[in-house]
Amino acid sequence: MKKTSGDLHPTPFNKEFQWNAWKNIQKEIPEKGWVWQNIRTGKAGGAQWMEQQIYYDMLYTFRLGTLSPYAIGLLEGKLLGTKCPICGDITFPPRVNCWNLDCNLEKTTWVEMPKKGKLHAWTVCGFAAKSALKKLPFVLAYVLVGDSKTAIANILHIKEPWHTETNMPVIIKFASKEDRVGNLIDFWFEPDSSWTSGPMTEEKERIKLLCEPVYKWVKTL
Repeated sequence: MKKTSGDLHPTPFNKEFQWNAWKNIQKEIPEKGWVWQNIRTGKAGGAQWMEQQIYYDMLYTFRLGTLSPYAIGLLEGKLLGTKCPICGDITFPPRVNCWNLDCNLEKTTWVEMPKKGKLHAWTVCGFAAKSALKKLPFVLAYVLVGDSKTAIANILHIKEPWHTETNMPVIIKFASKEDRVGNLIDFWFEPDSSWTSGPMTEEKERIKLLCEPVYKWVKTL
Protein backbone atom coordinates (compact mmCIF):
# COMPACT_ATOMS: atom_id res chain seq x y z
CA MET A 1 0.00 0.00 0.00
CA LYS A 2 1.26 3.47 -0.85
CA LYS A 3 1.90 5.88 2.00
CA THR A 4 1.45 9.61 2.27
CA SER A 5 4.12 11.79 3.82
CA GLY A 6 3.75 12.68 7.49
CA ASP A 7 1.40 11.26 10.05
CA LEU A 8 -1.30 13.94 10.05
CA HIS A 9 -4.86 12.83 10.68
CA PRO A 10 -7.02 13.46 7.57
CA THR A 11 -9.57 16.13 8.54
CA PRO A 12 -11.12 18.84 6.34
CA PHE A 13 -9.17 21.60 8.11
CA ASN A 14 -5.82 19.82 7.82
CA LYS A 15 -4.44 21.70 4.80
CA GLU A 16 -1.12 19.82 4.87
CA PHE A 17 -2.78 16.44 4.38
CA GLN A 18 -2.48 15.17 0.81
CA TRP A 19 -6.10 14.57 -0.15
CA ASN A 20 -5.33 13.35 -3.67
CA ALA A 21 -2.98 10.71 -2.26
CA TRP A 22 -5.67 9.72 0.25
CA LYS A 23 -8.18 9.16 -2.55
CA ASN A 24 -5.73 6.78 -4.23
CA ILE A 25 -5.20 4.89 -0.98
CA GLN A 26 -8.98 4.53 -0.58
CA LYS A 27 -9.17 2.62 -3.85
CA GLU A 28 -6.68 0.07 -2.52
CA ILE A 29 -8.53 -0.57 0.76
CA PRO A 30 -11.16 -3.32 0.33
CA GLU A 31 -13.14 -2.04 3.29
CA LYS A 32 -16.88 -2.64 3.10
CA GLY A 33 -17.80 -2.20 6.74
CA TRP A 34 -19.56 -4.87 8.75
CA VAL A 35 -20.46 -7.98 6.72
CA TRP A 36 -22.17 -10.49 8.98
CA GLN A 37 -21.45 -14.06 7.96
CA ASN A 38 -23.21 -16.13 10.57
CA ILE A 39 -24.97 -16.12 13.95
CA ARG A 40 -25.29 -19.30 15.99
CA THR A 41 -27.24 -19.76 19.20
CA GLY A 42 -27.74 -22.73 21.49
CA LYS A 43 -27.71 -23.91 25.09
CA ALA A 44 -24.91 -25.16 27.32
CA GLY A 45 -25.31 -26.01 30.98
CA GLY A 46 -28.88 -24.78 30.86
CA ALA A 47 -27.82 -21.29 29.67
CA GLN A 48 -28.20 -19.65 26.27
CA TRP A 49 -25.13 -18.74 24.26
CA MET A 50 -24.37 -16.92 21.04
CA GLU A 51 -21.48 -17.03 18.58
CA GLN A 52 -21.01 -14.35 15.93
CA GLN A 53 -18.83 -14.54 12.84
CA ILE A 54 -18.09 -11.13 11.35
CA TYR A 55 -16.11 -10.15 8.28
CA TYR A 56 -14.35 -6.78 8.52
CA ASP A 57 -11.39 -7.04 6.16
CA MET A 58 -10.87 -10.47 7.75
CA LEU A 59 -13.04 -13.02 9.56
CA TYR A 60 -13.57 -12.58 13.31
CA THR A 61 -15.35 -15.02 15.62
CA PHE A 62 -16.90 -13.80 18.88
CA ARG A 63 -18.21 -16.17 21.54
CA LEU A 64 -20.23 -14.10 23.99
CA GLY A 65 -20.48 -16.67 26.76
CA THR A 66 -22.35 -15.44 29.84
CA LEU A 67 -23.21 -12.16 28.08
CA SER A 68 -25.08 -14.00 25.29
CA PRO A 69 -28.55 -12.98 26.61
CA TYR A 70 -27.65 -9.35 25.87
CA ALA A 71 -27.03 -10.10 22.17
CA ILE A 72 -30.02 -12.43 21.91
CA GLY A 73 -32.15 -9.70 23.46
CA LEU A 74 -31.05 -7.28 20.74
CA LEU A 75 -32.25 -9.73 18.09
CA GLU A 76 -35.64 -9.65 19.84
CA GLY A 77 -35.70 -5.85 20.09
CA LYS A 78 -34.95 -5.82 23.83
CA LEU A 79 -32.30 -4.04 25.89
CA LEU A 80 -31.01 -6.30 28.66
CA GLY A 81 -28.90 -4.90 31.46
CA THR A 82 -27.74 -6.40 34.75
CA LYS A 83 -28.57 -5.72 38.39
CA CYS A 84 -26.60 -6.55 41.52
CA PRO A 85 -28.74 -8.42 44.09
CA ILE A 86 -26.73 -6.86 46.94
CA CYS A 87 -26.36 -3.12 46.20
CA GLY A 88 -29.07 -2.91 43.55
CA ASP A 89 -26.86 -1.12 41.00
CA ILE A 90 -28.06 -1.50 37.41
CA THR A 91 -25.54 -1.50 34.56
CA PHE A 92 -26.03 -1.17 30.80
CA PRO A 93 -24.08 -2.39 28.93
CA PRO A 94 -24.31 -5.46 31.16
CA ARG A 95 -21.67 -6.76 33.57
CA VAL A 96 -21.44 -10.37 34.69
CA ASN A 97 -20.24 -9.34 38.15
CA CYS A 98 -20.89 -6.23 40.23
CA TRP A 99 -17.99 -3.77 40.25
CA ASN A 100 -18.94 -2.28 43.61
CA LEU A 101 -16.04 -3.18 45.89
CA ASP A 102 -18.40 -3.85 48.81
CA CYS A 103 -20.21 -6.53 46.80
CA ASN A 104 -17.14 -8.76 46.33
CA LEU A 105 -17.85 -9.46 42.63
CA GLU A 106 -21.40 -10.68 43.29
CA LYS A 107 -22.95 -12.28 40.20
CA THR A 108 -25.57 -10.02 38.63
CA THR A 109 -29.06 -10.87 37.36
CA TRP A 110 -30.66 -9.87 34.04
CA VAL A 111 -33.17 -7.02 33.85
CA GLU A 112 -34.94 -5.48 30.85
CA MET A 113 -34.08 -1.83 30.32
CA PRO A 114 -36.47 0.90 29.14
CA LYS A 115 -35.95 2.30 25.65
CA LYS A 116 -35.15 5.76 26.89
CA GLY A 117 -32.32 7.54 28.66
CA LYS A 118 -30.39 10.75 29.21
CA LEU A 119 -27.40 11.97 27.22
CA HIS A 120 -24.31 11.99 29.43
CA ALA A 121 -21.53 13.05 27.03
CA TRP A 122 -21.14 13.46 23.27
CA THR A 123 -18.92 14.51 20.39
CA VAL A 124 -19.46 15.38 16.73
CA CYS A 125 -17.41 13.10 14.49
CA GLY A 126 -15.85 14.76 11.46
CA PHE A 127 -14.01 11.68 10.19
CA ALA A 128 -14.65 7.94 10.28
CA ALA A 129 -13.78 4.58 8.76
CA LYS A 130 -14.30 4.33 5.02
CA SER A 131 -17.64 2.54 5.38
CA ALA A 132 -19.09 5.42 7.44
CA LEU A 133 -17.68 8.44 5.58
CA LYS A 134 -20.95 9.30 3.85
CA LYS A 135 -22.73 9.51 7.21
CA LEU A 136 -20.53 12.39 8.39
CA PRO A 137 -20.81 14.51 10.41
CA PHE A 138 -22.60 12.41 13.04
CA VAL A 139 -22.94 12.54 16.82
CA LEU A 140 -21.40 9.81 18.97
CA ALA A 141 -23.32 9.93 22.26
CA TYR A 142 -22.82 8.28 25.64
CA VAL A 143 -26.24 7.68 27.16
CA LEU A 144 -27.39 6.56 30.60
CA VAL A 145 -30.24 4.20 29.75
CA GLY A 146 -32.96 4.07 32.41
CA ASP A 147 -31.40 3.87 35.88
CA SER A 148 -28.09 2.47 34.66
CA LYS A 149 -24.95 3.54 36.55
CA THR A 150 -22.90 3.15 33.36
CA ALA A 151 -23.25 4.84 29.95
CA ILE A 152 -23.30 3.18 26.54
CA ALA A 153 -22.04 4.76 23.32
CA ASN A 154 -23.96 4.79 20.06
CA ILE A 155 -25.01 7.09 17.25
CA LEU A 156 -27.47 9.91 17.95
CA HIS A 157 -29.64 10.66 14.94
CA ILE A 158 -30.20 14.41 15.01
CA LYS A 159 -30.69 16.70 12.01
CA GLU A 160 -28.46 19.50 13.29
CA PRO A 161 -25.55 18.03 15.33
CA TRP A 162 -24.66 21.38 16.90
CA HIS A 163 -27.97 21.39 18.79
CA THR A 164 -27.00 18.27 20.78
CA GLU A 165 -27.09 19.01 24.51
CA THR A 166 -25.89 17.22 27.63
CA ASN A 167 -28.76 15.78 29.72
CA MET A 168 -31.17 15.88 26.78
CA PRO A 169 -33.72 13.03 26.95
CA VAL A 170 -33.37 10.41 24.22
CA ILE A 171 -35.24 7.35 23.05
CA ILE A 172 -33.81 4.12 21.64
CA LYS A 173 -34.91 2.99 18.18
CA PHE A 174 -34.29 -0.50 16.77
CA ALA A 175 -33.52 -1.60 13.24
CA SER A 176 -36.12 -3.81 11.58
CA LYS A 177 -36.13 -7.41 12.80
CA GLU A 178 -34.63 -8.79 9.59
CA ASP A 179 -31.70 -6.35 9.81
CA ARG A 180 -30.70 -7.04 13.43
CA VAL A 181 -27.46 -8.88 14.04
CA GLY A 182 -27.21 -9.05 17.84
CA ASN A 183 -24.79 -6.15 18.15
CA LEU A 184 -24.59 -2.44 18.91
CA ILE A 185 -25.56 -1.48 15.35
CA ASP A 186 -29.04 -2.91 16.01
CA PHE A 187 -30.16 0.32 17.70
CA TRP A 188 -29.50 4.04 17.88
CA PHE A 189 -30.54 7.13 19.82
CA GLU A 190 -32.97 9.90 18.86
CA PRO A 191 -34.03 13.03 20.75
CA ASP A 192 -37.21 12.44 22.76
CA SER A 193 -40.29 14.17 21.30
CA SER A 194 -40.58 16.18 24.53
CA TRP A 195 -37.20 17.83 23.95
CA THR A 196 -36.71 21.16 22.23
CA SER A 197 -33.28 22.56 21.51
CA GLY A 198 -32.08 25.66 23.27
CA PRO A 199 -31.09 28.86 21.46
CA MET A 200 -27.92 29.14 19.42
CA THR A 201 -24.87 29.87 21.55
CA GLU A 202 -21.28 30.75 20.77
CA GLU A 203 -20.29 27.10 21.24
CA LYS A 204 -23.09 25.87 18.94
CA GLU A 205 -22.02 28.37 16.29
CA ARG A 206 -18.46 27.08 16.57
CA ILE A 207 -19.57 23.46 16.07
CA LYS A 208 -21.82 24.42 13.14
CA LEU A 209 -18.89 26.18 11.48
CA LEU A 210 -16.74 23.06 11.90
CA CYS A 211 -19.48 20.88 10.35
CA GLU A 212 -19.92 22.97 7.19
CA PRO A 213 -16.76 21.82 5.32
CA VAL A 214 -17.50 18.21 6.32
CA TYR A 215 -20.94 18.39 4.67
CA LYS A 216 -19.35 19.86 1.52
CA TRP A 217 -16.63 17.20 1.44
CA VAL A 218 -19.06 14.29 1.88
CA LYS A 219 -21.01 15.49 -1.19
CA THR A 220 -17.89 14.89 -3.28
CA LEU A 221 -17.57 11.21 -2.27
